Amino acid sequence: MLKSGLTTHGRRGGQILPHTASSELKSNGLGRFIRARSISDAWHRGLNLIWRQGEEISDERGTKIRELLSLQVVVENPYQEMIPEEYSWNEERLEEYAHQLLCGDNPGFEYTYGERLRAWRLPGTPPLDQIDMAIQRLKESPATRRATSVTWIPPVDGERNEVPCMIVDDFKLRGGRLHLAIFFRSHDFAGAYPANLYGLARLLEYAAREVGAQPGSISTTSSSAHIYEHDWDWIEEMLLGRGEA
Repeated sequence: MLKSGLTTHGRRGGQILPHTASSELKSNGLGRFIRARSISDAWHRGLNLIWRQGEEISDERGTKIRELLSLQVVVENPYQEMIPEEYSWNEERLEEYAHQLLCGDNPGFEYTYGERLRAWRLPGTPPLDQIDMAIQRLKESPATRRATSVTWIPPVDGERNEVPCMIVDDFKLRGGRLHLAIFFRSHDFAGAYPANLYGLARLLEYAAREVGAQPGSISTTSSSAHIYEHDWDWIEEMLLGRGEA
């Protein structure tokens, strides 16, 4: 789910998703790995992998999805091919999403990722800017393994139906490059992945600038990487065009 306060489904255009036969480890529905050169490359390959190898289930809302568990994706250069040609969002809308992620605004939603990262708070306590805290740790100790931010608030989210999908953001500064690793408990790969990665790339860019480093890779671990039923038709159409579905 996007949860910058914006949601989307779908694609732009009618191009066929490219087939890529590279670093994808197969093991019956659990534990896959993709090393991608860009956000677009990661999205295309992730969609192909979920479609071909995912299991069809109904989630707790009764919605059908095709799902892979524990999908890991490393995007080596998140600033190359940032917007897939087939994606339904344009650059202006993606920049708006990135702005909400960076600034922490919440224009009336139950939560936004930016609010949880820049103004995390327990009920009745002052807000904490976790991104600023992570940056300060990195400045004080560049090799730290503690530059970590979380979005989950147990006493709040344990009682809600609408809860964050992105749970952990973790920065590592190595060799002059700042890398970002993220854990998603649930990940709408067709509708949300490109927007998530675009916003996270802007977050990484900001943090790297603040600590005097170059932005590096972005790695995601998606506990449930899935494609919703309402996206199946266009994905199948593209794969049929390649003779793969």
